Amino acid sequence: MKHVTPLAGIAAGALFAALSLQAVASEIGTFGDTWDIREHDLISVLKKNLEQHFAGKSQAQIEQEMQKKAEDQAMRPPPVEGITTARETRSRLFDPSFTVQRDIADQNGVVFAHKGDRVNPFDVIPVFDETLYFIDADDDRQIAWMKQQVPHTTSSRVILVNGNVRDGAQALGSRVYFDQTGSITKKFGITQVPAQVKQAPGQKRFLITEFGLPDR
Repeated sequence: MKHVTPLAGIAAGALFAALSLQAVASEIGTFGDTWDIREHDLISVLKKNLEQHFAGKSQAQIEQEMQKKAEDQAMRPPPVEGITTARETRSRLFDPSFTVQRDIADQNGVVFAHKGDRVNPFDVIPVFDETLYFIDADDDRQIAWMKQQVPHTTSSRVILVNGNVRDGAQALGSRVYFDQTGSITKKFGITQVPAQVKQAPGQKRFLITEFGLPDR
C-alpha cells in the first residue's frame, strides 16, 4: 500500500509540500524507575492474556498470525475521523497560500522565500494538472460514482478515507491511496465525501466540490 503523501510528480509534490503543516515537538517528560502496583497488575494481566492467546501454537504460527494482522491493518487503516457522506452538493474555493516559517534556499544556497513571506505555490507552479478524488470505499454508491467520473486533467488520484485498499483498487480497476490520519482532508477542510479537488480554472486556487448522494 502506498501512502498519499508525498504525491508523485513535481507539481503535486511542490503543492502538497507547501500545504504541509509545520511539525511541532512537545515535551512529554522522562519515565523513571518508579512503578505503581496497579501498573504491575496490568502488565501481568496482559502477559497472561498473550500467553493464553498463543497457547499451543508454534513460533511459525505465531509469526504468521502476527504478519496477517499487520497486513490486514495496512489494507484497512483506521477511517478518517469527522468525514460523513454528502447529502447536498456544495463547492468552494481554497487558497493554498501559506506563511513561510523559515528562510528557504535552493541547492545553491540562494534564499528564494524568507521567513514571514506569504507564498502561493501556484506562483511557482501555475498549473496543477491532476484531479484528486476522496471516497469511502465501503459505500457502494461512492464506488459507482467514482466509476462515472471523467477527469479533465492529465492524471487523477483516488484517495480513500475509509475502506479496504485492496478491495477498493479491485473494484475500481486502478491504484488507490489512503489518507492516513486524515492529513490531506484536514488541510483541504473536507468533511464530506465523495469529494473532488482540482485547480479552479484560470485561478491560483483549488476548487473543492463535495457531491451529494441520494439516500440508500
